[in-house]
Amino acid sequence: MANFKVVSFMCVLFCLTACETVVINRGYIVDAADFGKIVIGKDNTDTVFNKFGSPTIRSSVVANDGSYRWYYVYKKTEKRGFLDAKIIDQKTKVILFDKDGIVRAVTESSYEKPISTVSETTKSGGKDAGIIGETFGGLGKYMKRYSEKEK
Repeated sequence: MANFKVVSFMCVLFCLTACETVVINRGYIVDAADFGKIVIGKDNTDTVFNKFGSPTIRSSVVANDGSYRWYYVYKKTEKRGFLDAKIIDQKTKVILFDKDGIVRAVTESSYEKPISTVSETTKSGGKDAGIIGETFGGLGKYMKRYSEKEK
């Protein structure tokens, strides 16, 4: 009977800890006070980079007037147990640069559609070796070196 109580207690404890909430922060934690330090018309790409580091996204499209944007994205998600992660907070600061790299505007994106991350991987150019190939693939190279040393 005592073993049953211990096992029951362990099962309940395991179930409670399995449902622990995990909070994940990704990207640049956007703070309005930090971005308020940017001087429009004076700061450029170098000074913004020195203050905030590399942006999350650099626009690949340049406007007709030569302007382009940097995006600093922040996303906070919460995951409970085996359930899918839920977005709690997402902010995007957009810095507009003119053709000379001078800051022209700093805004917060109003487009609040969740940004999904890509979980796919790119295959490398090498050949796929199975478990046998991985285990014994280099054996020939070492055997050849060993036999050359004996000669």
